[in-house]
Amino acid sequence: MEPDDPLLGTVVGGRYRIERKLGEGGMSCVYEAKHLKLHRSFAIKVLLPSLVDNTEAHRRFALEAEMLAGLNHPNVVIISDSLELDDGSPCMVLEYLHGATLRARMTRGPLPWEAIARIGDQVMSALTLAHRNGITHRDLKPDNVFLAIDDVGDERVKLLDFGVSKLRGVGTMTGIYNMLGTPSYMSPEQATGNSEAIGPSTDVWAMGTILYELATGRVAFAGDSLADTLMRITTTPPDPIAAFRPDAPPAFVELLGRAMSLDPARRLVEIDDLRAGLRDALDPRNMYRLNTPIRGVPIVTTGSMPLTPPRPPTGQSPPILPIPVHIAASGTSAIRVSSWTRRRVLWIAGIAALLVSGGAAAIALAM
Repeated sequence: MEPDDPLLGTVVGGRYRIERKLGEGGMSCVYEAKHLKLHRSFAIKVLLPSLVDNTEAHRRFALEAEMLAGLNHPNVVIISDSLELDDGSPCMVLEYLHGATLRARMTRGPLPWEAIARIGDQVMSALTLAHRNGITHRDLKPDNVFLAIDDVGDERVKLLDFGVSKLRGVGTMTGIYNMLGTPSYMSPEQATGNSEAIGPSTDVWAMGTILYELATGRVAFAGDSLADTLMRITTTPPDPIAAFRPDAPPAFVELLGRAMSLDPARRLVEIDDLRAGLRDALDPRNMYRLNTPIRGVPIVTTGSMPLTPPRPPTGQSPPILPIPVHIAASGTSAIRVSSWTRRRVLWIAGIAALLVSGGAAAIALAM
């Protein structure tokens, strides 16, 4: 409770009494509110008071409400109303969720493959609809994936916070809103400020980093500073998955390599391809033949530790994995660090300095 918060105890829209503050991000606050007649809890998302006179913030808040209203999907948080406070601050009424964020779940360590498959599939199911509607989330991270528990104890993934999303056909945002996201989950196009290139493949990259973290318990791209993190994203692949998760299926390793590839010709650009690949890679019926080459391409090993899971039972013919991805030929590299120019290095350093000094709230936007 925050007794000094003027919204606590007030009634919004004549029917929602604000009970408590749930959290605050770079652009908005979220409260639990009780419907006076239905006696049911809802989540009220309100634009921060400091942004009440900010036209750009109003525009983005309204765009998020419009996006949510157009996404009728079981894995997307539901919006049921759009209102204004007495001071003109916009707010939206959302379903109240019980449970915890994926970030909280990950504090226990790497997840089992079954959980990774289930959670990843549900997140990408929601993204499939968003992309079909011309929406790129562009701030995918474990904090924006909620593991909701219903009244009978069943768990369902809910994708949250479309506040920094990009809608196809709508003009780009200006100022600090032009570069939004969370550093470690940014795609190369976000890290370099190339807003024109942001699209579905941006979410594919971020989903790859989340899957990597779910499997290893480690952030895929993390530096000692913001500038170092952005540099890693644009020049260096994450540490090998097998170094932290020896039982990782090669098909899973290969798939994430495609999702986070710096080579445009190799990088996955469609969320449907990543989703189908994840289903195949983590299908229990396929995982017993993980040491079998895919489409004639040899399995990659890490150091002296070959990935050799159990072979299939005698007399059984293992199924063919229809994964539309390939491991790069031995001796080749998708990373061309030499093409990284001094101008881009200086650009990233400048962006990092700007964000640290005045735009930290924007880049780490959570609500």
